[in-house]
Amino acid sequence: MEGFNEEICMEQTYSLLTGRETYEELLSNGKNVYVLFDPEKSIKDIDASVYDALLDYFINTEEYEKCNDVLAAKQLAKLI
Repeated sequence: MEGFNEEICMEQTYSLLTGRETYEELLSNGKNVYVLFDPEKSIKDIDASVYDALLDYFINTEEYEKCNDVLAAKQLAKLI
């Protein structure tokens, strides 16, 4: 995929899953939006592997606060 940037994809996915930004806000930036899931789906319908991929990424980049945020979002999604 031409122009794909893993860091941007992970950051945008993180922003959506943790509620820091909405899909509409990401789109309004005028840039391509790359996320690991269908943003039209409900949070409860997102596969656990999306959270796991984010965790792996942020562990590798040593962004442990983001790991905690992803774990919290994953737990919340289980409760919904």
